[in-house]
Amino acid sequence: MVKGAGIGAAVIAVFTVLWKIIKVIAEIIAKVLYYLGIWVPLLYLAYGGILKLIFKNFYLFSADTNSVIYLIGFILTIFIAIIITVKNLIFKPFRKLFKKKKDVVEYNEDNLKSGTSEAPKIYRSRVNKGIIVYEYSNRYDLYEQKDDKLVLVSTEFKKRKRWN
Repeated sequence: MVKGAGIGAAVIAVFTVLWKIIKVIAEIIAKVLYYLGIWVPLLYLAYGGILKLIFKNFYLFSADTNSVIYLIGFILTIFIAIIITVKNLIFKPFRKLFKKKKDVVEYNEDNLKSGTSEAPKIYRSRVNKGIIVYEYSNRYDLYEQKDDKLVLVSTEFKKRKRWN
């Protein structure tokens, strides 16, 4: 009875390891398909497969008018995939390379707009460098910088001291 349990546990362990390997490989393939834009022609090929299932006399790669129109669309999706690939492999890395990081602006009383009660202290978080903190007397507003915009992540209120 103990031997059977040991063999069952070994089989389960082998299947668990195989499942994790298959999952990692599938994630890598999905990221490559997305990053290189290959997903666009693949979706179009799936569309062609659906057309073939619906219309039995539709041939994807022949010389009739419907097939030629389909092939022109497929060529356009290949150009779209090339554009996505160039954007991801050339433009994004160069933009990050030459983009200057904007320093966080410190406000003082002279920079206050009319109608605001206080100037916040603005600084980057020591824990997470991607977070910019606006510190007020009663709260912290936490922002994340995405592209050229600050997106509010959360607001944390300071605890009030009681003198009782």
